[in-house]
Amino acid sequence: MGKYYSYDPYRKSAGFDYSGRYSSGKKKSYSSWDDDFSWGGNWGSSWSFDEDKDSDLCIKAHESYFTPKGVDIEARLNWQDQTKTNKQLIKEMSRYFFYRMIDEKEYFEEKWADETKISEEEMPTYQAKKTFYEDLWEKFIPGDTPLEKAIAVFKQLKEQQDGDTSGSKKKDLDPSKMDANAVQFYQEIYEDPDMNELLDTNAFTKQIKNDVLAKLSLVKNLGSQFKVEKEIEEKIVANSSVITKKIMRDYSQLGMLDLYQKMLPTFNLKLLSKDLIVNVPVDRTEHKQKIIIILDFSGSMCDGEKQEWVTAILVDRLRYAMKEEAEIFFSYFVHDPDRLLFTHCKDRKSVLNFWQRFSHSPNGGTTDIQAMVTRIGQEIDKGKLMNLNIDLREEKPEILIINDGQDHVSNDDFKYKSNAISVIDGPNTGLKNLCVKNNGKYVHTSAKTVRTWSTEGEQVLKV
Repeated sequence: MGKYYSYDPYRKSAGFDYSGRYSSGKKKSYSSWDDDFSWGGNWGSSWSFDEDKDSDLCIKAHESYFTPKGVDIEARLNWQDQTKTNKQLIKEMSRYFFYRMIDEKEYFEEKWADETKISEEEMPTYQAKKTFYEDLWEKFIPGDTPLEKAIAVFKQLKEQQDGDTSGSKKKDLDPSKMDANAVQFYQEIYEDPDMNELLDTNAFTKQIKNDVLAKLSLVKNLGSQFKVEKEIEEKIVANSSVITKKIMRDYSQLGMLDLYQKMLPTFNLKLLSKDLIVNVPVDRTEHKQKIIIILDFSGSMCDGEKQEWVTAILVDRLRYAMKEEAEIFFSYFVHDPDRLLFTHCKDRKSVLNFWQRFSHSPNGGTTDIQAMVTRIGQEIDKGKLMNLNIDLREEKPEILIINDGQDHVSNDDFKYKSNAISVIDGPNTGLKNLCVKNNGKYVHTSAKTVRTWSTEGEQVLKV
C-alpha cells in the first residue's frame, strides 16, 4: 500500500501539512527506494525457476499465448495467497480465459481430456474443474487480459472459501471446491461510466480499480441501505410552461383533456367517474438530498483493504453528485472538530476536481466521532458548515461516517439522521447505537460479511 503514496497538495488546502500528517508540524521524509521501486515478492521465491514448470496444468498451452510467470502473478496477490498452488491455479485459469477469448472449447491437456488416463486420486479434482470451467464459460468476468480475469475469479473464490483474508499463514485455494455459482460480477457496475471516470481520475484509485469494482459488485445492495432520493415538489398553478398529467379532479378541467379520450367508447362512463387524464400546469421544485460525509483520517486507516472499501463507498455516493441528484459535503476528521474542513461536491466538475486531489494516505492521531457529530449539529444550527457559508437548517441533511470501528462513542442524542460504515475492524457498538437511536443505519463490512443494523433490526447482506 505504501508504495502508492505520494505528496498530495490537497492535504495542504484541507488542513494537512506537506508531509501528509494531520497537523503534525513535522516533515515526513520519503525514501526514493520506497517511492520508485516496487517488488512483487521476496528475494527467495521470485527468482525460483521451478515454479514456472507448467507441465502439471490441466489447461494446455497455446502457441499464441505466453503463460504468465509466477513473479508476475505474485505481485498481484496478498502475501497470504502467494503460494505455488495458487499461482499454478491462476496460470491455469489464465490459459482458460485465453481459450474462452478465442472461443475454443477444447482446452484440456491430452491427459485430462481422456478420463481413462486420470488416476483415482486425481478424478475428484478433474471433475470439479471440468464442471467449474464449463459453468464459467458464459459468465461476465471483468478484466482486459486473461490474467486480469483469472486474478478476479481467484480473489472472489478465495473470499468465498476463506472469508477473512487476514492472518499469519499462507493459504491455498482448494481446487476441488471451486464453484462457478460463487463467481458473481455485476456487469452494470463495471461498465458504469461515472464510476469508471472517477476511478480513472485519481492516480491511486486507477491502480486498484478492479479491486474496488469487485467490492462494489460483491455488495451490490450496500448502496441501497442509504438511498439517495431527489424529492420533487409540484404545486398546481393557473399558468405554467411545465405540464404534468394527473387524474381529473373537477369538471372544470374538461378543457385540459387530450382529444383522443373523447373518442373512446367508455368516455361517458369515465366522465361520470372522473376517471380521465388531464394536462395540469404545475410549478415544480426539486429538493436534492444533502449528505455530510466525514472520513476517519487516523493512522489505523492506512491499510490497503480499508482504503479499497473507502474508495468503493465514496465512489458510490459521489456518482449521485455527478448526476446532480444529491449534494455532498466532505471532510476528513480525527479528534479535533476545529479541523473539520468541508468540500462541496454538487456537479460533475466539482466532483472530478475533488477526486483528483483526494488523499488515500491517512496518518493522523486518535479520533472522536462524538465530538464531530456534535460540532456539525451546532454548525448547522448557526446556518453554516465550518468553512462553508451554506444554510442547511431547512434541508434535513444526513450524516455518513466512514471509519474502521476503532472509536469510543457515547450514546448521546442527536437530532440529525446519522449513518455509519465501519470497514474491517469492529463492529463498533457505540456507533451502532448512535445511528439506530437517530433513525439511521449502521453497516459493518469485512471480507466475509456485510451486516447492517437499523430500527428494523440486524440484517446480513452478504456472506
